Amino acid sequence: MSIDLTLVGQFIVFITMLLLMKKMLYVPLNDAMEARSKKIEDGLAAADAGLEAKAKADAEAKIQLDAAKSKAQEIISAAERRAAEVKEEAVLKARVEAAAIVDAGKQELASEIGRAKHGLRVEVAGIAMLAAEKIVGVELDAEKHASLINAEIAKGFDPA
Repeated sequence: MSIDLTLVGQFIVFITMLLLMKKMLYVPLNDAMEARSKKIEDGLAAADAGLEAKAKADAEAKIQLDAAKSKAQEIISAAERRAAEVKEEAVLKARVEAAAIVDAGKQELASEIGRAKHGLRVEVAGIAMLAAEKIVGVELDAEKHASLINAEIAKGFDPA
């Protein structure tokens, strides 16, 4: 085999093309691919960090939600207790007012009974005096007879 100049020229051109392609094509393409790989890895790492942050935030939100629910339950329980207290106070106040109304009614009734008894005594005294006048036929001293009749009525009735 003979090595001639054409072969050497082709070899030199091949090496030159190989070096040029390496410098102009392979190195920039390799750098671009590495940059792209690094960008993808960074994106995946950021996504993982985002998922971890989301999980952490979800856990924290759940804790806060549970705390808020328990706080709301405490507020509801306190409101229910206060409502029961207010209801109890209202019932007690209504009972006191009802008792006061009943007592006032009893006092008014006793007063009316007293006035009615007094009115009846006066009327009975008047009737007795008229009957005595008709029986005796003369007019008697009204004050004296009224005191006598009241004394007799008081003996016959319970003075209440």
